[in-house]
Amino acid sequence: MKSLLLAVILGVLLAGCYDKSDYSPTEQRVDDIVTLSSVSGATSLPADGFSRLQLEARLLGAPAFDRRMVTFSTTDGTLEGGQPVANCTGCQQVEADGSGRAVIDLISSQRVGSAVVTAAPQSAPGVTVQMTVQFGPVQPDGIIEFVRAPERAPADGATLTTYTVQVSPSIPQASRTVTFTATNGTFAPSSQTSVQVPVDAGNRASADLKSPAQIGTGRVLATVNGVTQEVSVSFDRALPNAIVVTAQPETVPSAADSKITITAMLLRNIGNVSDGTLVTFRAEAADGTPVGRFTNITRTTNGQATADFFPGAVTPGLVRVIVGAQDTNVTGSVEVEITAPGP
Repeated sequence: MKSLLLAVILGVLLAGCYDKSDYSPTEQRVDDIVTLSSVSGATSLPADGFSRLQLEARLLGAPAFDRRMVTFSTTDGTLEGGQPVANCTGCQQVEADGSGRAVIDLISSQRVGSAVVTAAPQSAPGVTVQMTVQFGPVQPDGIIEFVRAPERAPADGATLTTYTVQVSPSIPQASRTVTFTATNGTFAPSSQTSVQVPVDAGNRASADLKSPAQIGTGRVLATVNGVTQEVSVSFDRALPNAIVVTAQPETVPSAADSKITITAMLLRNIGNVSDGTLVTFRAEAADGTPVGRFTNITRTTNGQATADFFPGAVTPGLVRVIVGAQDTNVTGSVEVEITAPGP
């Protein structure tokens, strides 16, 4: 009886000492409700505007059919794979599967920086989880790369030089057009300094650059989806493939003041010989002996060069005038006749 009485008294005393502020219920941890991670484990993307990272929100437990919706949002980039959410710009809703797994793709921004992706299960209002994805600098070689880029071309105003780039197959169809731009020369057949070329089935695009008529340098740039690669090109002196030589007059007497005007026309299979090309003149008798002298030698203008030839008081006969051009083995010639001096 005493034991029962003591138990009752002790219970009353304890009840009297109870203060509800002494009691703190344990709050359920967010990680016990939902988690967010990338499927591959990666947490970064190149800032190219099309690379994507698959993200997974997992609801813990076995949610009922009406409690499987997860709302995703991001501070940068684009979410793809769910349904748009009313009154929430850029938000996407995804229904988790029977295991509580909701998957969505994050498409990278074209700005270097970071994006904070948030997942909020509708079954737990106020509960959210977040992860940060970094958008790093783009490595251009992974997006677009020149696979054909001649470093030199003749400055003949006509030669077409083909430039070809390889493009990443990951680039979206809507962005699979390469813009070629030249700082010197123009593209055929448009005669413009910039041209757009669709990427073909082999993930390549090509453009033909028409050489300028002036010696110089330039750059060719290729851009796709905001990523640019460039190469340099040197437009070198356009040299002749043939030289046609004429003489006026073709016959002169053997005398110190006899003069023949020699005209050399320098020709190319494609385009024109560069102005200012150095031309050499020499003359020889039938036995190979050098003959006469040349004055007023000009460099090429519109492919033509001239010189005045004075054979002098030489033995009458045929003299061969030979014309060459700098940096080539190309020559042309014409024969002139030296007659006996007059009475």
